[in-house]
Amino acid sequence: MADRGNNTAEFNLEDMHALRMVARALSSETRLEILKLLQSGSKSIGELSEALQIPMSTVSTSVSILAEARLIITENKPQERGMLKLCSPALSQVIFHLNGDPSSEEEETSKSLTMTMPVGCYTDAQAITPTCGLCSEYSIIGEKDSPLSFFHPDRFSAQRVWFHSGFLEYRFSFVYMNSITFKWLELSFETCSEAPMYRDPWKSDISVFVNGKQLGTFESPCDCGGVRGALTPSWNSVLSTQYGFLKTWRVDESGAYLDGVRMNGLSISQIDFSARPYISIKIGVSEDAVHVGGINLFGDKFGNYAQPLVLRLGYQLDR
Repeated sequence: MADRGNNTAEFNLEDMHALRMVARALSSETRLEILKLLQSGSKSIGELSEALQIPMSTVSTSVSILAEARLIITENKPQERGMLKLCSPALSQVIFHLNGDPSSEEEETSKSLTMTMPVGCYTDAQAITPTCGLCSEYSIIGEKDSPLSFFHPDRFSAQRVWFHSGFLEYRFSFVYMNSITFKWLELSFETCSEAPMYRDPWKSDISVFVNGKQLGTFESPCDCGGVRGALTPSWNSVLSTQYGFLKTWRVDESGAYLDGVRMNGLSISQIDFSARPYISIKIGVSEDAVHVGGINLFGDKFGNYAQPLVLRLGYQLDR
């Protein structure tokens, strides 16, 4: 996918993952009706439900799919009772290139790759502090507030992971990574702050590192609860964390970005991809951060977005 300006997105066959997501999002009459309604301005889940005369749960699921495809953006607004999710259009134009991307100046060797990883499939849990814990789609894993539980053998089935400070490291690899030149990297996942039960406001500085280089920090405004997440299982009380914010970090030759906003001047060429047989992704909250308010990470069956960690790479084959 390539962006032209703030309101246009282009999709081509080189990025099958993005193309599948947007095709799925546009394949539903309900989701098309939601897009039409949002052209007149931002609307809440309740307003969309009333306008379409369908259940709020159906609207919430459709909104999550549209947001995952980046066709709309959602924002949680604090209310006297809980949170109000506002939906707004993200794009005014979508272009599909089924013969490739004519705007690309890359050679034919330019390619992209998408990899996913469950939130429990981390390689290392570093300096984890309570409150902390893990849960699967069905139950708590290990014991709450015990950092030792982060090495429980059932952690690989985790659908939500939370801790106050520390970092999780995920390692991505593929067989020919030592024979390519990386052009860009994107990382996307659902996250929010972590407080006992849930709390708003509750700021936390959530940082991402790639091979030891910091891409940037997301200042999460709160730990989201009080309203059930679209995918959150029913056994998880609405008085505890329910969902988060879908965030996307990107680094290319022009710098590092968070949701399209430039964070710093780190370029992709400044990241050493040759020193190890994998790409190290570290996610967490530093003990010396301005706001040490914890972190929640959500899997594809918890929260509002049906996705685990998603790593997308643009690369060129070395000749």
